[in-house]
Amino acid sequence: MLDLDIVKGIQAISNPFFDWLFYVITLIGDQYFFIGVAVIIYWTINKKFAHRFALMFMVASLFSFVFKNIFKRQRPYTEIGVTVPFEYYTSGYSFPSGHATAAGVLGYVGLKAKQKTGYQWLQYIAIGIMILVPFSRIYLGQHYLSDVLAGLMVGFGIAYAIDKLIDLMGNKEEWWTFVLLPIVPILMILFPDHDLFVAAGAYVGFASGYFVEKRYVNYDVKAPFWTQVLKVVVGIAILLGIKEGLKFVFPEILIFDFLRYLLIGVWAALGAPYVFKLCLKKS
Repeated sequence: MLDLDIVKGIQAISNPFFDWLFYVITLIGDQYFFIGVAVIIYWTINKKFAHRFALMFMVASLFSFVFKNIFKRQRPYTEIGVTVPFEYYTSGYSFPSGHATAAGVLGYVGLKAKQKTGYQWLQYIAIGIMILVPFSRIYLGQHYLSDVLAGLMVGFGIAYAIDKLIDLMGNKEEWWTFVLLPIVPILMILFPDHDLFVAAGAYVGFASGYFVEKRYVNYDVKAPFWTQVLKVVVGIAILLGIKEGLKFVFPEILIFDFLRYLLIGVWAALGAPYVFKLCLKKS
């Protein structure tokens, strides 16, 4: 199989330096990287842009998950001769690559930002992410070339579609988030899986939180530099507290995974801005 031969051919250059390099690069396509970037933008730079960015990622992730469960392709590391540095085994199916999907979203956003700002370096970073993150997935034995190419197309295509739809909504961009909400419970019934329940919870929480924040809190994110740093540190600390702390409270049941990430989404979109407005209003 050509796809498998490509994986083995890329792994022929394997060495300890590349193992660490591509392991670090692959984290750029991880959900935690996205969450970190999205909340920093949302709390300190531009809420509308962060909402658009988060919506692109969450919708693309849901589509990627559905495709994975339709095609149910096993990962390359299940084949003889494929190595996995650091015993880094990603769960779930292989096609399309979720990390490559995320890279497609990041790539689109980077290219769009370059158009708006004129900063050429944003284009280079966007292209670099769309090349290196998918390549890292093949090098690490997690995906085939066809997986990452499909993921890139899903991510880039959905980011483009969401971007254009939000442009059409003008100042009512939050309504697009709610239009898609009825699909979430249907997917949860059809695909009772941890990753889907996590993505669904984050989506519902963030969508609801953004809707309420825009109408009743309307927090101005502008602040002095050290206030911005404080917001990020405190906001992420509480976010991690919700994520990890509730593991000790909630039983290991899918619906509680959904609820845990719903609370994370609500905190990021509504709770944190409300607390910042209440406590830092004189900053």
